[in-house]
Amino acid sequence: MNIIDKYSSYFSSLHTAKKLGIHAPHKAVLLLSVIDQIEFGVITSNEIELSERLEQQFKHNWDRYVGHSVVFKPMIGTPFFHLHSEPFWTLVPFEGGEERIQELKKSNPYSVGTMRNNFRCAKIDTELFDLLHDEDVRAKLRVVLISTYLQPQKRVIDTLIPAVLVALLVA
Repeated sequence: MNIIDKYSSYFSSLHTAKKLGIHAPHKAVLLLSVIDQIEFGVITSNEIELSERLEQQFKHNWDRYVGHSVVFKPMIGTPFFHLHSEPFWTLVPFEGGEERIQELKKSNPYSVGTMRNNFRCAKIDTELFDLLHDEDVRAKLRVVLISTYLQPQKRVIDTLIPAVLVALLVA
C-alpha cells in the first residue's frame, strides 16, 4: 500500500458517531477545512491550531456540504477533540496537561473555549502534511471525505425532511 492509499484508507474509515443511521459529518468537514487552510497557505506546519480562521472555514464547509441538518449541529470542538482517536491526529495539551485528555473524556470537552484552554494544537502526521501540499493528493482525499461522509448524508437528510413534514401535516 502506498502512502496516499494509506491516508485514503484512514479517511474512508474514520471513527464516527451515527445518528439515524447517518455518519456524523464533523470529522470530514474539519479535515476538509484543514486541507483548505493548507492549500490557502494559512496552515504552514503540521500543527493545527483551533483558530478563528479554521473555525470560519469549518462553518463555510458545513454550510456547503451539510447545510441545515435536523440531525447534527456544526460544532468544531467535537471533531477537533475526537480526531485524536485516528492514527494521524494527536492532541497537544499545554505543558503538564497530559492527564486533561482523560478528564475531558468524562465531561463535555467540546466547546471551542475548552479546546483552546486545554490544547495548544493538534498535530497531523508530518507525511500527511507534506502530502497535502500536492494538488492531486488534496483532490483525491477530498473526494474520499465527501463521497464517504457528506454525499450520503445529504441524500438521507433530503429524504427525511419531506417525511418529517408529511408526518407533521398528518398529525
